Formats: sequence, C-alpha cells, structure tokens
Amino acid sequence: MESHDNFAYLLPFIFFVFGCTFLFLERWGSASSRYWGFGYVSAALGFASPLILAGLPVPVQAIVSNAFFLAAFFFYGHAFLTRFGQPVLLAERLIFCAAALLGISYLIIVKHDLRGELAVSDIACATLLVIPLWQAHRHIRRPIDRLLGAMVGLAIADSLVRVSALLILTSSGTYASLEEFVASDYAFFMQMTASVIGFLMALTVLGTVMLDIVWQHRHAAEHDPLTDLLNRRGFERAMPDFNKESFPSGAVLVCDIDHFKLVNDRFGHAAGDMVIVGLAAALRDGLPADALAARFGGEEFVAFLPGVTLAEVGVLCNAIRLAFAARDWRESGVIQQVTASFGVSSTARGDHSVHDAIGRADACLYAAKSAGRNQVVMEGQQAADPPTQLRVVSATDLRA
Repeated sequence: MESHDNFAYLLPFIFFVFGCTFLFLERWGSASSRYWGFGYVSAALGFASPLILAGLPVPVQAIVSNAFFLAAFFFYGHAFLTRFGQPVLLAERLIFCAAALLGISYLIIVKHDLRGELAVSDIACATLLVIPLWQAHRHIRRPIDRLLGAMVGLAIADSLVRVSALLILTSSGTYASLEEFVASDYAFFMQMTASVIGFLMALTVLGTVMLDIVWQHRHAAEHDPLTDLLNRRGFERAMPDFNKESFPSGAVLVCDIDHFKLVNDRFGHAAGDMVIVGLAAALRDGLPADALAARFGGEEFVAFLPGVTLAEVGVLCNAIRLAFAARDWRESGVIQQVTASFGVSSTARGDHSVHDAIGRADACLYAAKSAGRNQVVMEGQQAADPPTQLRVVSATDLRA
C-alpha cells in the first residue's frame, strides 16, 4: 500500500514537470508546445485530485478528476492537430468534452455507477485522440513524427484495453466505493500503464519539439530573411560535392536588378525590398523544383540547376527576365519599369567548386550589363544589342 501512495505522489510530479518544460519550450517558436504543456499539466492535476481535494466529497473529487483528464486529452489532440497544420475543430471537440463530462457526472451522482463512469471516461479520452490521429495520419512523414503517431496510437490502445478489461473482468458491484477502487490492483495498474505511456509520449514530444527548434534555427541560419531563399552559407551547404566521383553536372545563373540603386534612391528602401522580393518570387516560380536558388547579398541572386544544359537554362532565364520586366510595380510605390540581367555558365570537369562556375556566370552578367542590361548572356555567347527600355507611366506622368 505504501508503494501505491508513493506512486500517487510521484506520478503527478513527473507529468507536471513535463508540462512546465513544454510551456517553457514554447518561447523558441514551437506552436504545439503550449498545448502539450497544458495537456500534461491537466493530467498532473487529474492524478493529484484525490490528494489535493481530499477534504471534499468523493463525487466532487471524481468529477473534478475526470474533468482534468478530459482536458488533458483535449489538449493532446489539439497539440497533435496543430503540429500537422490540421483544422482543430475547436467547437466540436469542446461540445464533445462537455457532453462526456455531463454523462460521467450523471453516472457518479445519479446512478452511482463507478464501472460505467470509468468506461465512459476511457472511451471519451480515446475518442479525443482518435479523431486527431485520423485527421493527420496522411501528413505524418518524418521518422520522429511516425514515432509520435505510434505513441498516440498506443495511448488510444491502452484506453480501449482498459475499458475491455473492465467490462469483461468486473461486474457492476465489483467496487462498492471509489475508495475501494483507488486501493485496488486494477487502479494501480491503470495508473502504471498510463504513466509509462504518458512518459514515453512525453519523451517523444520532447524529441519532436527539440528537432523543430533545431530545424528553425538552422533554417534561419541558412536562409535570407527577406526572400526566404537560401543565403550564401545555405547555398554552399546544399551544393553537391565537386570532389566526389559523381560530378554535379548542371548550370549556374547569376542575376541582379538593373539600376537598383536608383530604385532605392528614388522610391525608398522599402520599395527596393519589394522589388528584391519580386525577383526572388520570379526565380522561385520560374526555376525547376530541384534548383538551388540563393540571395548572395543586395540585389544579387545565384542559382544552381542540376542536370540541365546551358541552352535549357538560357530559355528559363529569358522567360524569368521577360516576366520580371513586364511586372507593374505601382502597388509597391515604384512607377517605372524594373529589369534584371542574367549571366549563365555550365559546370565543368575542371571546377574545384561551384564558385568556378559562378565566376564564369558573373563574367557573363558583366557582359550583359555592359551591353545595355535587361538580357541573358550565356557562356561563350556575345551579348545582344541593347534592348529598347520600356517604362510604366502613371496617369500623373501623362498629365504632366
């Protein structure tokens, strides 16, 4: 009996510590941590209710304890849905919790049916996890997420096994009172399995949250905050190794915005930032999905396109150039045409790194700038004649 009492004190403490840990980790940007924290704190209060509310009538203790457990599983499901970006069905799940608590209260106060109360409580808690698991199962892809899904599935199975064992192995008069049930081996093993599964699920959640935080910091370190393209560091890390036997064949493009300083000086840095974001979007939309596009600084962009020929990337660059030149920037506060120039080079067997190909593409970009801008120059190709410059004219300019 003493071991039962010690366990009754230890279990709420462990769950409370996990809950506080998850609430603390929310500071680092994990959207689901808050709800995991609320869930584990609620479960801790549920396990601690008989100790905290010892002076209250037993039916009140039972109802409050069930309310905390329903809240715990509600928040577990909410955290799971939030993690995978699924609709949280807040109103529907709250109504379900309220209905379940009303049913449990009826069984406690009116029917005095402890067996029915336990069965309804376990089924309700399992349902609060079944729905989120079913909604999100197609979005579970990473190994750590599969492990989390397995832990949630194990918690569901544990609840259903407990219900089955309760209904099969006991009758309506097995436990004459709540005190008799709390002192029973069934209650001890119920707490034991719940604590083990809850502990394992907490460790899994902690792993997913920590990996998410690491990924967020790595993403921030390797991506440009303005455009969300790779930065120079991220580009170099993502590039294939030129020193390996499997040579990374493909092409490199370098581009920048023509007369960008004039755009900044005339229309302001905020408008200039919008133009930079616009070129980044044009590159993202116009390049293949496996291309590595990066902002190297200022208005300069670099991209590596694996497995494409020089001619193919030249066609892509020209399409991006035309789309960018045709864009109307007046909503961004820019009342003139903005163009971009491109230099293109292919990787070569003698290259020690991608920077060799970037250097050749940069020379082509310089040729495009010297020839009048707003054009694509490929390695080994002469720049075209300067194109006719177009200008977006506003109604105010026409009246002037």
